[in-house]
Amino acid sequence: MKKLKLAVLLSLSVISTQGFALCRYDLEGFLPEPANPAAQKFPTASGQKVSYKILNAPNQITYSATHSNFSSSNNIATGTLPIANTGIFGFEFNIATISNELTGTNNIGKGMNLLMFDQNNQTIGVIAIMYGNNSAIQNYKKPLLIWVMQKNPISNQNDITYAYLQPYDASANQNVGVYINQNANQIGFILNKQNLGYVATINSKIKSLTFQPQALFSGFEADSPYLNKTMSLELVTDKSKFTNTFPTGTKDVCGN
Repeated sequence: MKKLKLAVLLSLSVISTQGFALCRYDLEGFLPEPANPAAQKFPTASGQKVSYKILNAPNQITYSATHSNFSSSNNIATGTLPIANTGIFGFEFNIATISNELTGTNNIGKGMNLLMFDQNNQTIGVIAIMYGNNSAIQNYKKPLLIWVMQKNPISNQNDITYAYLQPYDASANQNVGVYINQNANQIGFILNKQNLGYVATINSKIKSLTFQPQALFSGFEADSPYLNKTMSLELVTDKSKFTNTFPTGTKDVCGN
């Protein structure tokens, strides 16, 4: 009888897990960046959300994060998130921003890098999404910059195959949806509920992904009204938490 009860409990546990499968990929790790040795781990990293406070500091502060099990050596990555060869997969980013346009020496930038890998765990491309405020880009004080970069098989250099540069609105919370069509090797974006459609084609089949949030700021005075303001970046991979309307049939990166 005890064995029967145990079997029933185990079965219910399996059914519950299958019916409400969560899709998680944490951002609690950190890798030193050779190109930016001053980068440091986000002060707070919990699950798929990282956060920090704006500080009064003499030099620029840069924060970075990655998956807790991610590592890369000789361009070979481990700890990435595998995705299926077919179908459409989506995920979202929530990024807290400062609504007002900054002035003077105040400067802030933040965003998410998405690294794409092939079947040999080698990088085939990068999607860079960056929000700036008091940017040095002419005519764009508050720019949203999106780059899709892919490795050129001939030159072995990263070519920009899609670029987006537009000012973003005054909403304090910005949302980006990304969807990948593995059947057509295409990438699409949704910006604050505005669907841009498919904008880039990937040269190779994507086998796995990883996400790397980054933030930097500088020039905030000791009496700045933004001092100690909490800023955050969040990755959403669980379909049950999506807020965008993705193309029909889109699943999360775990296949749900």
